[in-house]
Amino acid sequence: MKLRYTCKDATAHILASQDQVLPWHARLLLSLHLRICAACPRLVAQMALLRRAMRGLRL
Repeated sequence: MKLRYTCKDATAHILASQDQVLPWHARLLLSLHLRICAACPRLVAQMALLRRAMRGLRL
C-alpha cells in the first residue's frame, strides 16, 4: 500500500468506482482523501452529474 495518496490516485479510484466495487482499503483511502481535498469532491459531483445525464438520454 502506498503511503502517499495523491489526487491522481483518487481520480483513478473515482473513475474505477463507476465500473466496479473498490476494495475496502481503496474506499477508505478515497474517503479520507475526499475529506481533505477541495478538488476531488468536485470530480465526484461531476461524475454523478454525467451519470444522471446519460440515464436521461433515450437512444
